[in-house]
Amino acid sequence: MDRFYTTVATGFFTGFSSWAPGTVGTLVAIPIYFLVNLFFSKFVVLLVGIGLLVLGYFASEFYLSLSEEKDPKEVVIDEIAAFYLLIYFAPLGTFSMIIKLPILFGLFRLFDIIKLYPANLVERFEGGLGIMLDDLVAAGYALVAYLLILWAL
Repeated sequence: MDRFYTTVATGFFTGFSSWAPGTVGTLVAIPIYFLVNLFFSKFVVLLVGIGLLVLGYFASEFYLSLSEEKDPKEVVIDEIAAFYLLIYFAPLGTFSMIIKLPILFGLFRLFDIIKLYPANLVERFEGGLGIMLDDLVAAGYALVAYLLILWAL
């Protein structure tokens, strides 16, 4: 079980990337989303996203028990789960998926890095909850910004 939680927490070890582990880890959400979306209904796609959040919480808690850091940079399941859900909830609008994904990716990474209020507060929560919640807030900001872009066009 230790190996399983470590694999999940680190996004199939992409969190150990020497270059921007959060950015590299975020990319893992894309093939997961497309594979689930290809074979299952929209409801199952949503359930997988929620499952990633729950599993991410437990995997983060486990990884934190091994680490002396409050939010280890190699834990990227939070980025994966939040970006997966962002892809799910963001409508295509006038964009194709090829245009939508880079816009969402850039917005998500921007808001994840700058930690606008209340993301900067929820990341202070102890354990896996703080790890997971700040990325959900960033995904929420990215969704609002994306919707504003769609509205402006």
